[in-house]
Amino acid sequence: MNGSGGLHFLIDYENVGESGMDGVEHLYDADTLEVFYSKCCEKISRKTIDFILKSGCEFQTYKLKKTGKNALDFYIVSRVGEMFGAGYTGKVVIVSKDKGYSAIKDYWSERGLPGNQILMNHSVKTGIMSSNENSVRRKQILRESEQVSIDGEYVIYAEKQRIKRNLEVLFQNTEYKDSLAQICELAESGKRPKDLYLGSLKKFGRADGTAIYRKLKQSETSDKMCR
Repeated sequence: MNGSGGLHFLIDYENVGESGMDGVEHLYDADTLEVFYSKCCEKISRKTIDFILKSGCEFQTYKLKKTGKNALDFYIVSRVGEMFGAGYTGKVVIVSKDKGYSAIKDYWSERGLPGNQILMNHSVKTGIMSSNENSVRRKQILRESEQVSIDGEYVIYAEKQRIKRNLEVLFQNTEYKDSLAQICELAESGKRPKDLYLGSLKKFGRADGTAIYRKLKQSETSDKMCR
């Protein structure tokens, strides 16, 4: 069992289905993912499984033996008790839309377990977001979830397209036309002339970098980038 270095996900797959697996592409090898399922929900997408296996996380499944009301819930409740009873000190993320699991949190809180040690979310992704861990993946998820202005983003897109068209014309008959994508990336950076020059040298070497930088300075695009 993993310790506090990763998150421990308990998936109520009968409740959340495939949607509860949203975010498995962000799993770390320090995480543990346990899927609780029954005969009525035995299928999962190959894409999801591939992400799980690629992550290197500890992966375990539990299939319900006998059907019954809330039977799978009892499996998960028992698993939580088993973990904390054995001295687990990490965070448990119960992935389910069933609010009845809040009773688990109440029970363990009365026994001195920190309230933020048991999390309840409807997907792996939201579990990572609510964990408050200081990680690259959480920052990435938060950025992806950020609400942005359509107008503002389109202005940025249009400017990049303008730069690309100008550079295509500028370099179309040169030996650097096959490096256009890298040149565009350099020009779009919007850095000061000195930084643009040094960046060009770093990316293309002294001779080619100097030649590309000088050509950029001739263009309308570089006038905007370098002023």
